[in-house]
Amino acid sequence: MKLTLHLKPARDIPIIRGHPWILSGAIARTEGDLACDEAEIVAANGRCLGCATVHPQSSIRARLFSNRPGVQLNAETIRARLAAAIERRRQWMPADAEAMRLVFSESDGLPGLIVDRYADTVVIQCSTAPWESRRDALVEALVALLNPRTVYERSDLDVRRHEELEPRQGLLWGAAPPESGVPFSENGCRFLADVIHGHKTGFYLDQSANRQRAAAWVRRLGAPRVLNVFAYTDAFGIAALAAGAREVVAVDSALKAQPLAAAQLALNPGCDPARHRTIVGDAFSALRELHQAGELFDLVILDPPRLVTRKDRMQEGLRAYKDANLFAIKLTRPGGVLLTFSCSGLVERELFTKVLEGAVRDSGREAQLIETLDAPPDHPRRLGFPESDYLKGAVLGIA
Repeated sequence: MKLTLHLKPARDIPIIRGHPWILSGAIARTEGDLACDEAEIVAANGRCLGCATVHPQSSIRARLFSNRPGVQLNAETIRARLAAAIERRRQWMPADAEAMRLVFSESDGLPGLIVDRYADTVVIQCSTAPWESRRDALVEALVALLNPRTVYERSDLDVRRHEELEPRQGLLWGAAPPESGVPFSENGCRFLADVIHGHKTGFYLDQSANRQRAAAWVRRLGAPRVLNVFAYTDAFGIAALAAGAREVVAVDSALKAQPLAAAQLALNPGCDPARHRTIVGDAFSALRELHQAGELFDLVILDPPRLVTRKDRMQEGLRAYKDANLFAIKLTRPGGVLLTFSCSGLVERELFTKVLEGAVRDSGREAQLIETLDAPPDHPRRLGFPESDYLKGAVLGIA
């Protein structure tokens, strides 16, 4: 290793506990070639903590990818890590799963990298600079391991600017993905991954297990009336209709998402469009208007985008979470159920629970926490790394 980062005293403690990030303020001195994008991390007592990718322009100065010295993130290591991650998904996910996250960044020992698969299409997302020089090796390994029809890049992330990288997007290998979306099945429903224009890498894979939970609640409640807020292309709504909901009302502000939502609905013969209604507009305004109109639903699903994006905007984001949940509770029929989520990594589970407690209190209703919800097994959390535990959910029984 040509570069070594020496840490200040006690700054090795988070790393020993499992946290893979080394912040710029934790580094006492550097030794070696500053142009190198890999380094060994050495504690103040001289102990080598492992090897990391280096990010000179970022406040996250390094990201550990191995706790052993002398390991390099070369083509051989990349292929071995990919193969191991893919094998884990084969063990953890249903055998008939056609879409899943194959690589979840630090949780799979490949920091800064996301790899998602939709049927025969693989989408990569590189958020950090070291992948710029390793992209060819990455694509070569993915083609060899998966034999996909398409490898497409969706590194169109604002976070790349922290490392002075421009957003990147485009075809890397094989056939271009269809503009209409890549079709795939999930728990008996048909969906479309818009890998070219859609959110994330084309679909919200992290909610696959929770869509199944929502469908289970539809069956338990017996042909309920369902409200899906922040619906985007309404994957939750389709799962609810397929499970027997008598009506789904979907709310989202993304007008551009509506053609894809309609196309997905048409792919599912059991989902009668007459039982589906879409409200296009601001979700917070729509929640208030539905409440003022006296609407009530047996099952409410609240899955907002990341409302807390920075620590200095925490209180503003928490107020938004509370407002949305307050009206969602008011819109839930007595005896009904609310499925509510936060995907803000900065909002820890205990804090999200406190927000829900405040919303219940201000609503004048009573609620019970029935179950907690998480990301599916293809989005594993790394122990000691709370940032990987970004998606949290709760099922509330509303009285």
